[in-house]
Amino acid sequence: MGRALVLSALLVAAGCGGSDAGGGDDATDDGADTSGDETVQAAEVEPEPEPEPEPEPEPVAGPAQITVSNTVGNADGGGTVQVLDQSGEVVAEGESGRTFSITSGTYRVRGTITDDSILVDTPTHENDGMVTVPPGETVEARVQFPVSRIRIEVRRGSRTLPRWRLQISRQGREGGDTITLEPSSTHIPITPGRYAGTLNTGGQQIEVGGLIFQGGATMTVPININ
Repeated sequence: MGRALVLSALLVAAGCGGSDAGGGDDATDDGADTSGDETVQAAEVEPEPEPEPEPEPEPVAGPAQITVSNTVGNADGGGTVQVLDQSGEVVAEGESGRTFSITSGTYRVRGTITDDSILVDTPTHENDGMVTVPPGETVEARVQFPVSRIRIEVRRGSRTLPRWRLQISRQGREGGDTITLEPSSTHIPITPGRYAGTLNTGGQQIEVGGLIFQGGATMTVPININ
């Protein structure tokens, strides 16, 4: 009976030791370092937008001047000129070559040839571009007119007719004025382009078309009739 009690005590002691060993393993597992398994994602940072450029301040308007001249070929064309604002309103006008006092800004310029010995069709022309006039300055602007110098010869067969009258207008020009040409020994200055009209000679009226006057050229243009 005493030996049985001793054996039971030994078994109990052995069981307790196994239980402690197992408990130690569980504690080790619970305290394991798992930092290596974790993934840390960096937050995306959006770039700061670039600041918008500040608009340049508009120049302060002030008194200014502009000189406007008509030029035919490389020579003074005389006539009259106009200065127009961006809406098309005339702000100044007068003779070619005159200097006008205006408010600084952006303008258009227009000219008219009034002497038919300079251009027989006495045209009006407006430059395509704009003219900027800064405050306190005088700007020069030229209205350029192209020119062709022509002499018409009316022929019947091999004979040149001494008397005729040709009335023509430039095609593609709305409301173009009619120009009257007669026999001349000199070349007449005219705006280049394509012309058509009516020839009167010997009681006949003949429609004439396809007359082409080239810019910068001096030319004799024949018209052959039956």
